[in-house]
Amino acid sequence: MIIIPFDRKLDWRNPPIVTLVLIIVNILCFFVWQSGDDQRYMQALKYYQDSGLGEIEWSRYREYKGKQAALDAGDETEEDFAAIFHYWQMIEDAPFMHELLAERIISPGGRDYPQWKEKRQYFDELMSRVVFVNWGLRTAAPRWDSLLAHMFLHGGFMHLLGNMIFLLAVGFLVERAIGHGAFLLCYLLVGLGSASFDFLFRPDEFIPSIGASGAIAGLMGMYTVLYWKRRIRFFYFIFVYFDYVSLPAIALLPLWVGNELFQILAYPESNVNYFAHLGGLFSGALVALAVRTLLPSFKEDFLREEDEEAEFEQELSRIRVLCDQLEYRRALPLLVELHSMRPGNRAALLLLQEAARIDPHGDIYHQASQRLLSLPAVNTEEQRLRREVFREYIRHARPGPKLGRKLVCELFEWFIGIGAFREAEFLAKRMARKQWSCERQAEMLYRLADLAAMKGEEGKSELYREAANSM
Repeated sequence: MIIIPFDRKLDWRNPPIVTLVLIIVNILCFFVWQSGDDQRYMQALKYYQDSGLGEIEWSRYREYKGKQAALDAGDETEEDFAAIFHYWQMIEDAPFMHELLAERIISPGGRDYPQWKEKRQYFDELMSRVVFVNWGLRTAAPRWDSLLAHMFLHGGFMHLLGNMIFLLAVGFLVERAIGHGAFLLCYLLVGLGSASFDFLFRPDEFIPSIGASGAIAGLMGMYTVLYWKRRIRFFYFIFVYFDYVSLPAIALLPLWVGNELFQILAYPESNVNYFAHLGGLFSGALVALAVRTLLPSFKEDFLREEDEEAEFEQELSRIRVLCDQLEYRRALPLLVELHSMRPGNRAALLLLQEAARIDPHGDIYHQASQRLLSLPAVNTEEQRLRREVFREYIRHARPGPKLGRKLVCELFEWFIGIGAFREAEFLAKRMARKQWSCERQAEMLYRLADLAAMKGEEGKSELYREAANSM
């Protein structure tokens, strides 16, 4: 089961800097630090098999286990993969590995000891070059540096991709709520908290645990407690069924915990570390409780803004339905009130201008059109909308478009900049009729002449050059 909150949009005006940096660090660790890990790992296992070390240890393991038939599956493994199979089967047996590495299985003075010791040391050296092995978290042989490092390592591209999607989906919500510095500290804390469940429930593991999923689960736990009873919209996927549902944020915590417990019980042999996920969820919830208790005003203003924004979007959607049904007279007063709440909201302004078109003489129509044309147009979509609004306004406005000198000058230069000859020509004629002058007007007229020439209108090009020369 997959449960992802999709209630708030990512606001690039206030980007989640730490979340993005964490994603970049994880990507760099995988593609740079872990680069060549597969080759180094296979090289180590090839040595393990070809040197005879695997045969020595496997025979001792069979003796240790009493030569049970349960181990016969290893004899049926293809020879090329026998070393991998035997090696992982042995390191899953923590008591045996403790005895082996303590030199009690192959003890000093024994017949095989000298060659085993030499080969084992070289094999350990080869394995130490494998980043995920050396820096992964092994509770049977923990190191303080691996407690942090294992959170930035991944076992494959799909492992990395899945974790980064969840990190972005949840990370920016928590970061916006508590701030950049506190978010980074909490991310590391919940990552360590997820590792605590490894030590609690898997205290004797030689198999390295890696991945950001424990820390990300911690963010998920934090999210549910920080947003508390606020209703949020989330996406869920169960087998082949998926849908969107709205629930209080805190309701996600038992759902996520229940999902991890189900995975542990249903797939006990899975390589996924569900205990780390549980540790992250619980530690994240505790950290968020501490934030709410010790810093009750953490970012309540942001959460209120988010609620207001959600209400604004819901009201805008409701009014959009009225406009789609051509109920402009009902929609117009609602849009005027909505516009007063978010004067710079382009979507609300577009709807306001559309509804106000029922009275093209009215001030509301003219003011909405002027406001839309005054908004900055940075990306391609905004530029397209600005051009469409301009064309629509000069076509429908009665008794004609009400454009002041400052806006005309700004639009004149902008239309020339994007190569919109007809629109720029319309404004040039308006300036001439009104006898308005603009900054850099001569330069703009030269450029307008160039556009006219490109359109094959040499006569107009010559007229604009003469007008520019006369200034």
